[in-house]
Amino acid sequence: MNTINFKNIHGVILLGIGLLVQACSQRPASTYLQIPQPAGITIHAGKPFTIDERTTIIYPTGKNELPESVSTCISEMERHTGITFKKSTGEKNLKNCILLKHNAALPTEGFRLKVNADSIVIEAKDASAAFYALQWLKQSLLLQKKAPFTLSAIEIEDYPEMNYRGAMLDVSRHFFTVEQVKRFIDLLAMHRLNYFHWHLTDDQGWRIEIKKYPELTRVGAWKGTGSERYGGFYTQEEIKEVIAYAKGRAITIIPEIDLPGHTTAALAAYPQLGCTGGPYEVSMDRGGVHKDVLCMGKEFSRQFVEDVLAEVAALFPSPYLHIGGDEVPRDRWKVCPDCQRIIRRYSLKDTEQESAEDLLQSEFNKQVALYLKSLGKKMIGWDEVLSDNIDPETVIMSWRGLGRGVKAVKQNHPVIFSSNGHFYLNNYQSSNMENEPAATGGLVLMQKLYSTEIVTPEMTDKDVEKILGAEACLWASYVPDNKTLDYKMLPRLAAFAEVTWSGSRRKNYLDFLERLPVMLDLYRENGFRYAPHFFEIEAGYRPDMKNQRLEVTLKTLEGTNVYYTLDGSTPTPKSLKYTVPFYVSADACLKAIAYTPSGLHSDVLEKDVRINKATFADIKLLTKPSDRYNGNNGTVLVDGVRSTAFHTTGLWVGYNPHPLQAVIDLGSVQTVKQVCLSSLTDMSSYIMGIESVRIALSIDGKEFSEVASRTWPAPEARMEGKRRETLELNFDEAQARYVKVTANGFEALPPGHSGAGMPPFLFVDEIEVY
Repeated sequence: MNTINFKNIHGVILLGIGLLVQACSQRPASTYLQIPQPAGITIHAGKPFTIDERTTIIYPTGKNELPESVSTCISEMERHTGITFKKSTGEKNLKNCILLKHNAALPTEGFRLKVNADSIVIEAKDASAAFYALQWLKQSLLLQKKAPFTLSAIEIEDYPEMNYRGAMLDVSRHFFTVEQVKRFIDLLAMHRLNYFHWHLTDDQGWRIEIKKYPELTRVGAWKGTGSERYGGFYTQEEIKEVIAYAKGRAITIIPEIDLPGHTTAALAAYPQLGCTGGPYEVSMDRGGVHKDVLCMGKEFSRQFVEDVLAEVAALFPSPYLHIGGDEVPRDRWKVCPDCQRIIRRYSLKDTEQESAEDLLQSEFNKQVALYLKSLGKKMIGWDEVLSDNIDPETVIMSWRGLGRGVKAVKQNHPVIFSSNGHFYLNNYQSSNMENEPAATGGLVLMQKLYSTEIVTPEMTDKDVEKILGAEACLWASYVPDNKTLDYKMLPRLAAFAEVTWSGSRRKNYLDFLERLPVMLDLYRENGFRYAPHFFEIEAGYRPDMKNQRLEVTLKTLEGTNVYYTLDGSTPTPKSLKYTVPFYVSADACLKAIAYTPSGLHSDVLEKDVRINKATFADIKLLTKPSDRYNGNNGTVLVDGVRSTAFHTTGLWVGYNPHPLQAVIDLGSVQTVKQVCLSSLTDMSSYIMGIESVRIALSIDGKEFSEVASRTWPAPEARMEGKRRETLELNFDEAQARYVKVTANGFEALPPGHSGAGMPPFLFVDEIEVY
């Protein structure tokens, strides 16, 4: 297994090359693409190299043909420039040539590139390195729309820190055609990613032809009926076509066949695979966890798994095969006679940490890993497959945060980090979700992704050697077309590319943003759409009860300038410049924006401040909220600011399983007739909203009289997206100084939800009194 010691990697290449910023010939230096950030780059003064019809490609000594990926890149350069390069195997005349040379002393995938007026010399460790160097030339030419095509004098020395730089596309929830998959591969190649993880099966569809089991694609590849019938699959010939296409772009494809969970589509095709025998239907859900999974006790299940994996292994040349292994409910196994018989056969017993059914999946994973090894493949599984008895060569793909990856490393497993909170590109990329395409639900800002540190101080050199790399994932629940795919991937994929290629060489996020505009130009030239979300302004709100005002603090990237308005107008550099915290004591519509030196700007922060009788009042929580969501002991409920629909903003108070009960002291006896409070529903996060509210009033804070109550229906078990709403309770005018608000959540998540029966969270924000 090829691994690189990240801690000592700077010693691999002597980086005596500095960055010289100055004008050079016909093209400004800024038009050179520098994402991922090169290990070393020097731009020289002097005449540029001009590509024309006399330019010759000179092969490495002893080579009569070029690797497929190198030939692909040269063909694309020819197509853009309209020039057919001459080809030669000699090195006698080095005028007007692109010379390719092999240099075994460079790191894996490492290259050196030197451009002067006479020639372009590329030294490469391997075929992938030569592809990356030529691709850099191609991208530089794409930024020039017409002849003459020139390249300024430059020296580059580059190599990746991570051996595994991957991206996953889920084609089960949405089927992408062969041409769309190729387009996705083009995106990966543009960012120097070298692995494509192809998620081919799930509850929502089986997408790969298996000749021994034709019902998998005849039945399992389709869902719905009539005009709503939807689906598709890839024949084995189409799979081979895509594999060849990826190889031509220095990319290895890793197939995923999800086992033993997420198998509803397979069960619909072959009901005898399930514990109950069905009938089953291909799932119409966008996602979720389904209780019907592969039966562990049937001989047919074992034969099915081996037959499918054998066909897939023979089809894909990748050294790895991904078996999923995530989110496998044990419900059916607990009552299935066949599964219980197997549990007894293997003498599996409940322990304090694991049930016998948990151990049953561990046994399954162990046997599959050994079977794949017999086929010449190494097994990859999501982090749920990690167990004491799994083959030590099994690769753990850590998706439930970074910590599980660290745990796997400590257990001496090879690890690929794909944390859902850092590298899942199907998540929202802006806090302003109301104006964004629908997403899975979480928030992954590009700045957070870029700042992810995989290697942590507590890791030893031995630990670090087990890190293969990282992977960005795109689950297609809300990705119906290329335009949406581009929008969710870009430009976050550029940040991810720099995390994996440049690694510890990264300077800071602002430095990345200063280099980003050239990459954005390249996206436009290639017809890719990208999201205009580069960074955000973080606002802090502190209610000043004594002076009856709200202190506002704005924070963003160091080195940027922030401007704001309070009247709802869009801020510009002519607006108020933020330097110190300011105060708001009346209704206002705050808007703020920040600019980088290169001209990129942040998302516009927009927040309404609504002053009412409860704003800045003393508040006391009578029930204890969750420690993680205590809302500064409830003061966020009376700060005049409503949160967005993300429950992690710090502006929500969260309860589980208790109700919210709070008393607000208005400071004096006043006339009141209405109470409003904000509620959040997000079923994917086990947040069900408010079931009922009671309002009671008091003059002295001791004797309370109930004046209003109201109930609301439960949300659907499969409700999609987030819902933030303001709940109103009106009543006859009354005199009161103290307002008691009791908000009850629902008792349990409803049937049909993946967490059915569990107590949901209750989240409440701003309480307003009028």
